[in-house]
Amino acid sequence: MCSQTAAKLLLVVDDDPSIRETLAEILHDEGYTVMTAVNGQDALTRLRASAAHPCVILLDLMMPVMSGPEFYDEMQNDPSLAAIPVVVISADGNARRKVASMGGEFIAKPVKIETVLSAVESHCP
Repeated sequence: MCSQTAAKLLLVVDDDPSIRETLAEILHDEGYTVMTAVNGQDALTRLRASAAHPCVILLDLMMPVMSGPEFYDEMQNDPSLAAIPVVVISADGNARRKVASMGGEFIAKPVKIETVLSAVESHCP
């Protein structure tokens, strides 16, 4: 697998289909190529199968199968994925603390799309 990062490729990981697809549609309309995943395991599978890595991952924390923190730990153990920036988008009341321990950015749900676009643009100029 190629370890290059695609300048306008994003990965949205969220188990809520309405949030996942709405974010994907808005980001696509802004000119980004968007991959989506329904949980952390799905995201790892898609990342490992992709020839290019996203410039940023938008990650929910509370998901079935593999949660956001579990995904992040697995990602950090994979040298080909560890450097991809992560922006956590969550309604979890303890998320700020969790995100701080992960070293990522945090956006609270419900999101303001301008906040999401600003975070994405900071990683994908």
